[in-house]
Amino acid sequence: MGTHTYRTVLLGRGNVASHLKEALSETGHQVIPVGGRDRTQPIPTDADLYIIAVTDSAIASVAAEIGDVKGLVVHTAGSVPMSVLPQQNRGVLYPLQTFTKGRPVDMQEVPLFIESDGDLPLLREVAYHISQHVTEMDSQRRCYLHLAAVFCCNFTNHMYRLTEKMLSQHDIPFSVMLPLIDETARKVHSLSPAQAQTGPAVRWNHEVMQAQINLLEREDLRQLYQIISQSIHLDKLQSQEG
Repeated sequence: MGTHTYRTVLLGRGNVASHLKEALSETGHQVIPVGGRDRTQPIPTDADLYIIAVTDSAIASVAAEIGDVKGLVVHTAGSVPMSVLPQQNRGVLYPLQTFTKGRPVDMQEVPLFIESDGDLPLLREVAYHISQHVTEMDSQRRCYLHLAAVFCCNFTNHMYRLTEKMLSQHDIPFSVMLPLIDETARKVHSLSPAQAQTGPAVRWNHEVMQAQINLLEREDLRQLYQIISQSIHLDKLQSQEG
């Protein structure tokens, strides 16, 4: 890891921006936060690094406002290609983690995925200041990485939300699920997800599954139950064939 620190302009006020600002400041970088799309101050033109941490749809317009600067311009999105940036000295700094303002995250343990066709050594050095886990990855592979993260994190959390609503209708606290959630997550540290899968869909226990479907009052939830159960069972069959 290098010892240099850099003058860094941070564009964005959201979850990713707030955590990157803290991590970079702690490692000695001069961080200049200028806000997101609604900023009221000009963007400095003499920075070493410009980090665009705004919503995906705004990255291109914010990058255009930065203009042709000498510093390295990067965005932090997983599903947006590097080519959206018009600068010649450009890159991507994608942290693979779920962030919420006010909730601490150990950035040293967050995987960072970087890409640059400009000053890659600078980007790599800054990335290692933030995290111990840095990997170079091109835009095409990173899109699949982000897609996988949506399944692994966003979809999983939505299942927690549906569970919470279902339990609350019957005066059962969501907290009773926490040991199950924790053990499910712990298992895949030592087992593959295929090995860890349990439940009636694996065995295709039709009677149990149909009884549970009948308990669901909403058609969209019944369809969701059926689609996910079929996917689980199909994966089990394919694993056996393999």
